[in-house]
Amino acid sequence: MHTTASDGHWAPTALFAQLAQAGFAVVAVTDHDQVTHIPETQRLGAQHGVAVIAATEVTTSWRGHTAHVLCYAPYGSGFVGDALARLVARTEAAQLANTEAVYATLADHGYAFPQQADVLREQHGRLRRPIDNARLLQAHGYAETPARALAMIAEAGYRSITAPIGEAIAAARDSGAIAIIAHPGRGEGEIHRYDPPELAALLDEIPLDGVEVYYPTYTPAQVAAYEALTTERGLLRSAGSDSHGPQQRLPIAYPAARIAPLLARLGVAIE
Repeated sequence: MHTTASDGHWAPTALFAQLAQAGFAVVAVTDHDQVTHIPETQRLGAQHGVAVIAATEVTTSWRGHTAHVLCYAPYGSGFVGDALARLVARTEAAQLANTEAVYATLADHGYAFPQQADVLREQHGRLRRPIDNARLLQAHGYAETPARALAMIAEAGYRSITAPIGEAIAAARDSGAIAIIAHPGRGEGEIHRYDPPELAALLDEIPLDGVEVYYPTYTPAQVAAYEALTTERGLLRSAGSDSHGPQQRLPIAYPAARIAPLLARLGVAIE
């Protein structure tokens, strides 16, 4: 799940009120390329009786394609050391610099955003990630579709900022984290789709701990294929709702038994 600390629309307080009302027992808030959200989410989890796994989703690349990596710390702790924190901080800073440069270019081309404070109200009107420029373009009528807005920011100099996946995995290991490839079967926009054969090639090269096998947009055939791959490779399985806000998708309460080995590695016992 993602909050306003990265590209989500959930205010952390609203997210945890929703989780408590829905009866969630254990969750991971995986805001992109930063770890600063972890103390607040753990505090809110304690207030609402929801166990919180410290986590982040790292934007990486492999052979020229994006590959998002979910990093989970053992329950009751954060990441040990600061290797992962340093890596995601570099990525986040570079993403913000590019976002601000694109914004300046758009302004030079005559685009004005008088409703910026309202469009980006969850983050107090401030730019945080590349998608913010696309949201501003569409909200102000300069782009009719999200695809056109993305094309416009690309024309203004947007570029994808990633960390090499091998470097990210090494940092995760140094920080005591379990590394899982996120939504390999999703494939939309800049998200590269890793069907099982290509994912197998990645796994031959990169020592990931597991695969996000359960995801809202997967077909039953995709779930079965990723289940088979994780069984063959002896890898952990994870489940994610990828909820960015109530207007997009509510958190999904997957049965804990589906990912019991992952939870056990993280120190969470299932009754």
